Amino acid sequence: MKEQLHQISMEAKQAGGGLAQFKMKFTQHSQQVQALIAGTATGVDRDIAEILDAAGRAVEQAAQSLEIAASGCANYANQI
Repeated sequence: MKEQLHQISMEAKQAGGGLAQFKMKFTQHSQQVQALIAGTATGVDRDIAEILDAAGRAVEQAAQSLEIAASGCANYANQI
């Protein structure tokens, strides 16, 4: 069990790190798109901006959750 918990911790850290890198790129691209479509007459720009912002927040929350899981698993494994 201890080994499995450490494995989960390691994989969660790697996945969280990957998501953090993705979030940085995603944010850059989102900002570029939002700058290009800002001020459109249809209001679609607001919809896209909200969608991109929500997706960015979800990625950030997922990365944070994985970091919490990694830490929790490692701490528990070290106690048993």
